[in-house]
Amino acid sequence: MKKTFLSVDLGAGSGRVIAAIYDGAKITMEPVTRFENTPVELGGHIYWNVPSLISNIRKGLSAAREKYGEISAVGVDTWGVDYALLDRSGRMLSLPYAYRDVRNSAENMDAVLEKLGARELYNTTGIQFMAINTLFQLHAEKAEKDSLLSQADKLLFMPDLINYLLCGEKANEMTIASTSQMIDVNTRDWAFDLIEKCGISKSLLSTPVKPGTMLGKVRGVRGLEGVPLAVVGSHDTASAVASVPSDAGSSWGYLSTGTWALLGVETEKPVLSDLSYNLLYTHEGAVNGNFRYLKNCTGMWIVQELRRAWSEGGKAPEFDDLMREAQQAEPFKFLIDPDYSEFQSPGRMPEKIAEYCTATGQPAPQTKGEFYRAAMESIVMRYREVWGELKELTGVERDVLHMIGGATKDEMHCRMTTDALGVHVATGPAEGASMGNALAQMLATGDIGSFEEGRQLIRDSIDLEDWQPENLEQWDEAFAKWQGCREKAGN
Repeated sequence: MKKTFLSVDLGAGSGRVIAAIYDGAKITMEPVTRFENTPVELGGHIYWNVPSLISNIRKGLSAAREKYGEISAVGVDTWGVDYALLDRSGRMLSLPYAYRDVRNSAENMDAVLEKLGARELYNTTGIQFMAINTLFQLHAEKAEKDSLLSQADKLLFMPDLINYLLCGEKANEMTIASTSQMIDVNTRDWAFDLIEKCGISKSLLSTPVKPGTMLGKVRGVRGLEGVPLAVVGSHDTASAVASVPSDAGSSWGYLSTGTWALLGVETEKPVLSDLSYNLLYTHEGAVNGNFRYLKNCTGMWIVQELRRAWSEGGKAPEFDDLMREAQQAEPFKFLIDPDYSEFQSPGRMPEKIAEYCTATGQPAPQTKGEFYRAAMESIVMRYREVWGELKELTGVERDVLHMIGGATKDEMHCRMTTDALGVHVATGPAEGASMGNALAQMLATGDIGSFEEGRQLIRDSIDLEDWQPENLEQWDEAFAKWQGCREKAGN
């Protein structure tokens, strides 16, 4: 008998409801609905449009019920770090701030680092310092003239909030909590000492819940009343990495692609060496209880912003058209640092790239294909740098990189990645986060016995595409050029 599990997967640019159909031997993913996730600007700040999100999610879940009939479970995953504050009646005190909001500044982060001590904070949490991390966001909230913290009863991260709105149960899930810079890497519980040093009440937080358990029953969704809602790897990257169809005998790394690109490995113990601290590698929770030891890099955000800038009549250029134009452009003519601070805010992306190129002694791109190629080559250069650092940090040379997420559909991206890194790349699944989400639901319902069993199920369910490196010398020369451009930019 076939069973249907519904994965609600929310990215920073769009959301979707995807059905995972399990026939006892294989799992098949079928899209149900897709919708935009567009933040709203109010009073000079950027917020997530929760009413729109929950409305679209409910519509998607209802559509799936009409299409597939009986639903076995539902699970929700989203991006990390952002949160909502609830009062004692369970009401949101405000729309959640988006992580790209102006108050998440480097100056605010530096104030926390000075208060807690940067090395001490890293030794405790093992998380790279990013101004968007929840701990720093809460410090900014604390500094507000009319801070909402005095009225708050509970803090829910974005997937926790969606779960609450769907089933009425409040809980902090473990993998999403690990993105906050507030979890102790040794105890796997909240680092209450440092939280309270920042003036944040520990009563806002609940004991982190592990993926693969049941939270409650769906309510308020036509046709799905009473359907179980499972706790999944609610950080989308945790769910994506859960879907890596790795061979148990291989030594592998992963690259989860999307708005952000997360390149890393799984480890049982934290790596808190001086080099790890100096390079600021991060330890986020994996669904199986291990760490996802990784670097969080700028991914397709730059491309998304380029497409937005080129939108005409509300319609952005198609990825396939841009890729064809990029393939005709001259290789390695324009190189940028994708993590450059000016690129992290929305707007003016073509102008920002042109200004960076001019400032580093390069010509400025002129065509859409040149801009697209500059972005893609430079994103991949950053992959190469991180891949080399991971080898040095862990002392292990990996024999395969599993590339998961939507960018695996971009042939140019895949070819560039395997050539730049000089390693065998296996691509798939494209819907990694939704697949990993479904595996946690299946663990909660008892349809699989472990996440490792789930990885075997995915290996049996998809066709991996293999890429072998070529043109290594060409990428060696270009990498040296890219490093030189970064030095000129002061990075």
